[in-house]
Amino acid sequence: MKKLLLPLALSASIYASDALNIDTLFKKQIGLRSITNLSLTNSGNPNTYSLYPTLNINSAATSWEDTKQLTLSQTFIYTITPKLDVLVSGSASGARNEYFNYNTLEHESSTKYNFDALWLGFIYTFDSIAELIPQVRFQSAIAQRQRLSDETKNFWLKSQNLEFSLKGYSDPVVYGIKAGYGYNQKRKFSLANIEYGNSFYFGGDLSIVLSPKISLDLGIEQRFQSAQKINDYKNTNTRSLPTYSVGATYSINSDTALGINSSFGGSSAAPDAVFGMTLWKKF
Repeated sequence: MKKLLLPLALSASIYASDALNIDTLFKKQIGLRSITNLSLTNSGNPNTYSLYPTLNINSAATSWEDTKQLTLSQTFIYTITPKLDVLVSGSASGARNEYFNYNTLEHESSTKYNFDALWLGFIYTFDSIAELIPQVRFQSAIAQRQRLSDETKNFWLKSQNLEFSLKGYSDPVVYGIKAGYGYNQKRKFSLANIEYGNSFYFGGDLSIVLSPKISLDLGIEQRFQSAQKINDYKNTNTRSLPTYSVGATYSINSDTALGINSSFGGSSAAPDAVFGMTLWKKF
């Protein structure tokens, strides 16, 4: 069964930067692979979000009624040795913010396009423990472009993310559990200094192999983002962002796979829904 599954790339979550699959568990090849993700986020609340490397609220104001955001991200992962990968990821987005204009007494919207971030990091895979594969992933935001009111500013090395995961396989299921911590340093704008808050998250992913080419992908994650501060004054409490995801992956050939995924929020702070399409390619 494993030989039949080797070509199959199984998506674990649209927030993950690499697919959870048999190949990465048992037979890592030296070389380059690419992950391209296009996602549409519907907030359904006053918040705006970043999706990579994990879901994070990155809005300081709460004036929006809803935000619809289309995000394109590109990640390249190069396997130096079977244990060590280096990765670089960049993303850009277009966001349509909807709001009520109290001057005109009408519902209006504004659309903005933005380069979001460039991340650099590594993945280290340990020897298996009782048929489980431990991995540690560290990433740092080399550059981020963020907006406060009418000011857009670039920030350097202000965010880091550390994640530990355990992955395994039991015919016909590929599964994983993970826990991580995201750190955000203070952003200094001309209008105010913003602390978006740090995040802690944990969750699990499950891919059920339906055939040598198709899998059903399920996921659940719980995130907590600490209180946001503006000029050192707390303006939110700790926010809970639970999400549930379901999707499917189709293996086009031994080097290429296409996945679709929908994620749904389980609290008022989480986005209503995120729909994503992901293309995995090994070179």
